[in-house]
Amino acid sequence: MSNFLKLTLNNRLTAIISSLLLMLLSGCMQSHVSTNFKTPSTPFSDTTISASDNTIKMVNAVFYQSFIGGDWQYKGSTRQKDGINAYIQIAEQLDMSQEAQENYLQQAICPSIQHQQMWKALKSETLVVHIYTYKRKYSLYANCINPLITG
Repeated sequence: MSNFLKLTLNNRLTAIISSLLLMLLSGCMQSHVSTNFKTPSTPFSDTTISASDNTIKMVNAVFYQSFIGGDWQYKGSTRQKDGINAYIQIAEQLDMSQEAQENYLQQAICPSIQHQQMWKALKSETLVVHIYTYKRKYSLYANCINPLITG
């Protein structure tokens, strides 16, 4: 194996390990986010928030606080017919299968039971987390499971 090929493989392996560590750190940060749902002053022009919709504000507060700094940026949420879509823009595609990415979103990115106030406000509505690199319409997504409903 040539030195160039070895160096290229080492660089890819380092990038993959770094990405995995950042994802784990993101999950750790999420579990320690404050449960105080004050509405952040979000700089996102594409965020849909009605003044009376506290549920959207809570979802935005949880995700906005989880993605301060780093390569992943929370881009706001939108209300859909029977739920809320939360959008996170990532720097580059994850080097995982689609199923592994969906599992990762559910396990590490979806808000934990520590965010009871948000989950109570959602009730039976669906919270869907989307990740994408350039355009939202090409996002990969997963439904978050409400821990207050499923136990």
